[in-house]
Amino acid sequence: MNARLPFALALSAGLVLIQQQILLRQPPRLAALSQQPIHSGSAALDLRFSRPMDHTSVSTDSRVVPALSHRWLGTNNPLRLVMDPGEAITEPVQLELAGEDLRQKRMVTQTWWWEPRPWLVVTRQVEGGEQLQLLDHDGHWRPLSPVWKQITKLTPIGNGRGVAMVSSDGEAREKIWLRHLKRQSLAQQRQLLQPPQPEQLELLAEKEVLFGHLSSNLNGDLLLQTGGFFPGSERLELIKANGQRQSLNQVSSGPMELIPSGGGLVVPLYDSLSLRPLVDNGRPAQALPGNRELGAFCAASGRAVLIRHWPDYRRSIELVIPGLAPRQLWVGEQAVLGVACDGNGERIWAVLGQWSGDRGIHSILLLNGEGTPLKQQPLAPWSMKGGTPVQFDPVSRQLLMTVIQPNKRDSHPALMDAQSLEWRRILAVDVGESQWLSP
Repeated sequence: MNARLPFALALSAGLVLIQQQILLRQPPRLAALSQQPIHSGSAALDLRFSRPMDHTSVSTDSRVVPALSHRWLGTNNPLRLVMDPGEAITEPVQLELAGEDLRQKRMVTQTWWWEPRPWLVVTRQVEGGEQLQLLDHDGHWRPLSPVWKQITKLTPIGNGRGVAMVSSDGEAREKIWLRHLKRQSLAQQRQLLQPPQPEQLELLAEKEVLFGHLSSNLNGDLLLQTGGFFPGSERLELIKANGQRQSLNQVSSGPMELIPSGGGLVVPLYDSLSLRPLVDNGRPAQALPGNRELGAFCAASGRAVLIRHWPDYRRSIELVIPGLAPRQLWVGEQAVLGVACDGNGERIWAVLGQWSGDRGIHSILLLNGEGTPLKQQPLAPWSMKGGTPVQFDPVSRQLLMTVIQPNKRDSHPALMDAQSLEWRRILAVDVGESQWLSP
C-alpha cells in the first residue's frame, strides 16, 4: 500500500499537468455577460472571460451594430463596454465579440443581442379599479398585477427584477406587494429578447397598513417604511436583493430613500436632511441643515439634486457634490414640482409651476451643472400630475412624466425629448402614475 502511494500521487500530478496544458491550448471564451447599472455612459455591460484578454485586441476586433459610439474599460479581465452618452439608442444592439488573450490565442467570435432600453410601467385605469401594466417595445400592454381598487405607490426595483407597489381598498387600508420579474435583455438570438416576464406575486407585509412608502437601489434592495393604525406601529425594514430582511431603527420626519449605489439612505428630519449608513459604522451622520428634500439622484457620479424651501416661501434647486457644499442652481417663487438629472449631474431638468387665476401653469427648465439655464419650455396645454415624478432615460434621451389637461380627469404617460424639450409622444391611456423599469 505504501509503495503504491508515491505512484498514485505522481499520476494525479501528471493528470493535473496534462489537464492544464489542454486548457491552455484551448481558445479563450466568454464566461459571463451582465448588464451594469452604475456607469458613466448611457448603458453598459460587464464581460468576464475564461482568461485575461488583450484589451486592445478586444476593442479593435469586436463590433457594435448599429455603429454607436462606445468605449472599452478595464485592463484584461473583466472588461466593461460603455455606450457613450449623447446618442439615443432606438433598437436592440447587436454585439460581435472577438479578440485575443494575453497568449495571443484568438477567441471564437460570439454574437449577442442586447436590449438596453428601459420599459414603461404604469398603474392603468381599468374596469373595476387599477392594474399594473408594462408597455413592450412593440406597443403592446402586458398586465403585471391583479385589478385592485387603487394602486397608491409604484416603485420599480433598481436591478429590474421586480416592481413593488401599494394597493388600497379605498378605505385607508393598504397592502404592499412585490411582483417578481424574469429579465431577458441579453440573448444570442434577437427573437429570444423578450420583455420582463411576471413571476411570483409576493405580499411583503402580512398586516394591512395605514400608509406605506417604498424605495429601491440599483443593487435590488427594497426599503419598506410603513405605519399601522395604532401609535408606535411604524416600521422600517430593508429587504435585500437575496430576500433577507433587516429591521432598521431610524426616526425621520418623512419618506426615506435608499442611495442608488447601496449602503446608505437619505433621512429627512424637521430641521435638516441627513445621509446615514444602513449599518452603524460609528461615524457621525452627514447632515445638511435647513428645510430640504431629495429631488433626484445622479447615480453615476454620486451627486444628487435637492429642493430647498425658504422661510419667505421661495424655493431653490441645489446640486450636491460629494465633499463640497451644495451648489445653488436656481432660486425663485415658483413651485418646484419635480426634478431629474443625468448620471453625471451635468444636465438638470426641473418642472416649475405657478398659478394664474384658478389654474396652474407648468413649464420645464433645463440647467447645466453650473446653474446656467439652457432652455425653458411651457408644458401647455398639459401640466404634470401632482405627486408623480419626472424621470430621465439616458438610453433613449427622453424624459418621462405623467400629465393631465385642465378640467379633465384623465392623466397620461408623456415622453419628451431631453434636449429640445419637445413632446415626442403622449400615450392615449388613462393612468395613475408612470415610471421607467430598468432592463
